[in-house]
Amino acid sequence: MAHHGISTIDVDASAETLFAIVTDLESYPEWLTDVKEVEVLGHDADGLPTASTMRVDVTIKEVTYTLDYEYDAPNRVAWTSRPGGDVKLIEGSYEFAVNDHGGTTVTYSLAMDPGFPVPGFLLKRAAKHVTAQALTGLKARAEEG
Repeated sequence: MAHHGISTIDVDASAETLFAIVTDLESYPEWLTDVKEVEVLGHDADGLPTASTMRVDVTIKEVTYTLDYEYDAPNRVAWTSRPGGDVKLIEGSYEFAVNDHGGTTVTYSLAMDPGFPVPGFLLKRAAKHVTAQALTGLKARAEEG
């Protein structure tokens, strides 16, 4: 059973700054507490990660999965999981748009299907937690100094 969610937050930083933070995958464990380890598997001609393997604590257990990335710099970062990890499907994106306050509105979308039995309310709670952490963690990282 897949769960889809979308949420937004305003951040006092440019889209370029946010794009740089989000594409620095190795730093994720510093600002996304559930992400325990990231291994970048390759880079494109612009130096952006093309794929990574992540180990993430999803409360009920730790899972490992591999993501492939697509970019529309500096407006969007999207990812899709490869078959064969501990989850059936993860798709998501960060989108960055200049807002009326001189900062950036960040939209985070996520679709996930664990591929193993999880009660619907737990899946919804997990997706809400991941989305909140992705946005508040990014905001804190961007505005810290």
